[in-house]
Amino acid sequence: MNILVAGKGFIGQKIGEKLEQEHEVKYLDRSDADVEHDVTEEFDIEEEFDVVYHTIGLAPGFFEEEQYRKVHVEGTRNIVDAVDAEKIVYISALNAGEVEHSFMQTKKQAEEIIQESGMDYTIVRPSTVYGKGNKLLDMMRKTARTRIFPDIKTETQPILRENLIDLFVEVAEGHENEVINAAGPEKISVGRMAGKIYAEEGYSCVLVPYPQFLLGWKLVGLSFLPPPFQKENVQLLRAGNTTDRNDAAEIIELHSVF
Repeated sequence: MNILVAGKGFIGQKIGEKLEQEHEVKYLDRSDADVEHDVTEEFDIEEEFDVVYHTIGLAPGFFEEEQYRKVHVEGTRNIVDAVDAEKIVYISALNAGEVEHSFMQTKKQAEEIIQESGMDYTIVRPSTVYGKGNKLLDMMRKTARTRIFPDIKTETQPILRENLIDLFVEVAEGHENEVINAAGPEKISVGRMAGKIYAEEGYSCVLVPYPQFLLGWKLVGLSFLPPPFQKENVQLLRAGNTTDRNDAAEIIELHSVF
């Protein structure tokens, strides 16, 4: 198949490398790509593709509402208008549209643009993607030497990046017009996950008590923590990032993160 991967970041680069083993793959990105363009601006590609993978997006909790709108909504609309493909595979977010935060709302809007595009589609909604390059997890690694982290009880359900890549490759064919929840086999609180990451970095972790009701006032009162642990992101942490309908488990073999 002739495949276009939009985005050469944390997910897109790895998808492309795996697909290159059996398919013709080209990349769309702002630089160092076969097609160099900022997707927030209108563009056009003359070549036709069997599948386009849309992996361009911003990390949750690190950006402003306007930035999410520009990348997730306008960027998706521009990709749909510019690329002639039979199918589009999109990386969204678990519980997209169900949380009152601009990250989740713009992800849902992007899904709707794709569903109305006229192309076949597969929308993948992952929980926390576990691997080097995830902004949240990398932030935790950087703070590991402090040996303290707030005991945030909200749960996530991390999926290994390698498992998610396998899933994306698997849905290149089939699973048309489906929305797929993708999570790992285990649920874990954000605080406990930080403790696991600290241990990987060679540090112990003291979880500082942080009652859930304080999330509505001053999300994390520890000055060493950057976004996303700030007041404006309270809805993201309150909502959790888990699912009881883990479609990925029916498609690929999942491996434990920890």
